[in-house]
Amino acid sequence: MYIAISFSHQNADMALRERLYFSNEESLEILPKICSIPQVSEAIILSTCNRCEIYAYIDINNDYYIIAKQILQCLAEHKHINSEILNIANIMVNLDAIHHVFCVASSLLSVVIGETQISGQLKVAYKLSYDNHFCARFLTRLVHFAFRCAASVRANTDISKNPISIASVASSLAIDFIQRHGLSNAGILIIGVGEMGTLALKHLSKHHVKLTLCNRTRHKAKALIESLGLECEVLDFSVLKDRINDYDIVLSAVANGVIIESSMICAKEQVRMFLDLSMPRNFGFNKEDLSKEILSTDIEMVGIDDLKILAKEHIAKREESARSAMGIVGRFTHDFSHWIASLGVEPLIKTMRLKAKEASLKEIDRAIKKGFIKEDMRDNVMKLVHSAFNEFLHEPTMRLKDMSEDENADSIIEAISSVFGMQDRILLNRYKCEYDNVRNG
Repeated sequence: MYIAISFSHQNADMALRERLYFSNEESLEILPKICSIPQVSEAIILSTCNRCEIYAYIDINNDYYIIAKQILQCLAEHKHINSEILNIANIMVNLDAIHHVFCVASSLLSVVIGETQISGQLKVAYKLSYDNHFCARFLTRLVHFAFRCAASVRANTDISKNPISIASVASSLAIDFIQRHGLSNAGILIIGVGEMGTLALKHLSKHHVKLTLCNRTRHKAKALIESLGLECEVLDFSVLKDRINDYDIVLSAVANGVIIESSMICAKEQVRMFLDLSMPRNFGFNKEDLSKEILSTDIEMVGIDDLKILAKEHIAKREESARSAMGIVGRFTHDFSHWIASLGVEPLIKTMRLKAKEASLKEIDRAIKKGFIKEDMRDNVMKLVHSAFNEFLHEPTMRLKDMSEDENADSIIEAISSVFGMQDRILLNRYKCEYDNVRNG
C-alpha cells in the first residue's frame, strides 16, 4: 500500500513548514527511524521551502492510519514538535497517494503552478533514499512514473512555459532581453532585498549572468546572498548614482518611491533595460524624458503595470494548462494502477503454461487428423508433451519467482508479458532512467 503524508502551503503555515524542513543530513537521520516502523518497507522524504512530505510503502491494506500516526510521531520527536501535527497532516493512501505524488512532480500543487524546480527536488530526494537503501522496488515504480507524468505534462501543456509572479515575469523579460540582443556576460543590478527583489534574485541566479545586489542596508544584502549560497557582488547604496550606468539591466524593487532620476542615466553604446517592480515607482521618469543622446541606443523601460498585465495573461494561460495537466495526471494514475496489477509473476506463469497447453492440444489434434498418431494414443501423447513442456518451463518459472522481489524485475516481467501477449505496450523501458540522469548529470 502506498501512503503519502503531506505538510504544504495548502495546510501548514510558514512557521510549521520551517520547523519541518529536513536537510539531506537530517533526512538520513530520520529515514532509518521511519523504515524501522513495523510494516514500513520503503520511505522517501521530500523537503522544500513549501512542503514536507513522506512517501512510503507499507505492507498492509488496512489500519494505515496507525502507521501514519507512528510516522508522524517520528517527525514530532525528531523536530521537537507537538504531536498534534497529526491533526494538520494530509494523509493519503493508494490511488489518492499516487495521484498526489504525480501532481506534486508535475508542479500542479506548487505555490507557482508549473515551476520546474520541484521535479528536480523530487529526483534528489529519491536519489538520497535509494542510494542509502531506504527505498527500492515499490517507491522506484512510483517515482519513475511520477517523472514520466511530469514530462508528459511539460510536453503536452504550456504550464511550465509561462511565468506567473511579477518577479518571475520581470526576470523572464530580462533573460529574453539578453538573448534577443546577444549580450555576452551581461550584468544585472538588482536594487532591494524585499520580497520582489529576493524572488528576482532567485530566478535570475539560475542563469549565467553577472548579478549585483544593492540595498540601503548593506549587511541585509550580504545576509541574503549567504543564505542563498550565491556568488553575487554587493554594491553600496551610496555609490548607486555613480555605478548605475555600468549595468545592462537594472531591476529595482525598493519601497518609499523614487530613487533613480533621469539625470542619473548617461549615454551608453550598448542596449539597456530598466525594470521597475515597485509601487510607487522607483524610476522618476519615462523613456520620453530621456535625452536624444541617451536614446541613441535602444532602451527598454518596463513598469509594474506592464508586468501585472503580463502576469495576468500568464495566469490565465496557466490555469487552462493546469486543467489539461490534471487530465494527464488522471490518465497516468489509471495507467499506473493497471500496470502494477499486470506485474505479478503468477498471472505470467499461468499464461505461459496455458499457452504451452494450448499449443500441445493444437499440435496433437493436427497430428491425429493427419494420421501421424492414432486417436487411442491421445492421452499418452498428451502426458508426454505436457511433461516436456513442464520440464522446459520449470527453470524459467523458478527464475521468475526468485527475481520477482528484485527491484529490477519489473522491466523483465513486463517485457516477457509483452512477448506472451499480456500487454499491448511496454510502459517501463528501463528502470530508474530518471534517477540515472540525476546520478550521471
